[in-house]
Amino acid sequence: MTVNGVIDPVVKNYVLDGLEQARELSAQAVLIRLDTPGGLLDATRDIVQGIVNAPLPVIVYVAPSGARAASAGVFITMAADVAAMAPLTHLGAAHPVQLGGGTPGVPQKSKNDNADGKKDGNASALEEKMVSDAAAYARALASAKGRNADWVERAVRESVSQTSDEALKNKVIDLVVADEAALFAALKTREIKKNGAAWTLDLAVAPRVNFAMNLVRRWLHTLAHPNLAYILLVLGFYALVYEFSTPGIGLGAIAGVICLTLAFFALQVLPLNFAGLTLLIAGLIMMAVDVIVSSHGLLIFGGLISFALGSFMLFDRGPSGARVSLELIVAALAVSGGFFGFLLKKIFDIRKARPVSGAESLVGQTAEVREEGLVFLNGALWTAEGAEGLPRGANVTVLQVLGTRLKVQKIG
Repeated sequence: MTVNGVIDPVVKNYVLDGLEQARELSAQAVLIRLDTPGGLLDATRDIVQGIVNAPLPVIVYVAPSGARAASAGVFITMAADVAAMAPLTHLGAAHPVQLGGGTPGVPQKSKNDNADGKKDGNASALEEKMVSDAAAYARALASAKGRNADWVERAVRESVSQTSDEALKNKVIDLVVADEAALFAALKTREIKKNGAAWTLDLAVAPRVNFAMNLVRRWLHTLAHPNLAYILLVLGFYALVYEFSTPGIGLGAIAGVICLTLAFFALQVLPLNFAGLTLLIAGLIMMAVDVIVSSHGLLIFGGLISFALGSFMLFDRGPSGARVSLELIVAALAVSGGFFGFLLKKIFDIRKARPVSGAESLVGQTAEVREEGLVFLNGALWTAEGAEGLPRGANVTVLQVLGTRLKVQKIG
């Protein structure tokens, strides 16, 4: 199996299905090629549980060169019966971080950190519990496989990292090999004990079954990120607003339906908070309705508040850490407020503007008296009231349109 990218429920299901197929085929071992920046802790725990309880050896190989096993990748690597890395790879930085805020797998310094990186007494109790739980979990995995549990705990608590050579020297992994052929050669005749059973590996000439991620899972894995799901959700709604406000050939509706479908597709595998989703959609609807009912900006203001709250609450953060990045929320609020504010101003300007067609457009215009009771306006002669006794060529202002007659008044 090949695991690339963020560890999410799609990857979890893919790995567990692969382990199940390997069991059904009575395979000698399972090889997982790993390159990940980290991911969701809940999905990682399920993958680790599947590896630990698999009735056959599981080999995790961090490859190719330049790959990494950061954050969640450390737990998966420590759970493996054989942990190997390619040259120029690294692992570590397993401190719990927020998926969607900054780079996944890269620890972010807390405002509660001291200069030496240690937490002060005001640190969040929930964060401390999460870190302690993750550290104990990582230490247990490393100890069970005879690896350097002290360093693995530091990787969680202090976000330290190591290169492949350093990890081998410090007994964090078992092998550093250039490719899979070298890996299988190095494992020849190696005995692995697991769950009361023992295996002697001889994989150099064994037939291989490639368990690839199917097309649907690849799509979902690409979409299953809080920021991307959020962007698709907002863009889909704006596309529908555009379609309903300016009906045309349906391009807005097509784009809106596609974006919303992909957004809800992604939300299936993320820890969605329905209260947050309701607030977000309600805020967008309120801003759109303000354009129709003209609440003088009140609905736009309330919609922005609802939109902001829904954005922060869109995902159940908990131990999974999924959230929409703050920068993206601020940008969406600024664009939404600016767009609907601009639209509302244009509507007010149009309503205040003089009519440019129809009878109402004649009011206030200047006409010229041609003869008794007749005035010339816009290329036509009109019967006029109020022009009696005025000399030919005098200018009058139109006060009112009375069917086919004009009510006028002498200028000045």
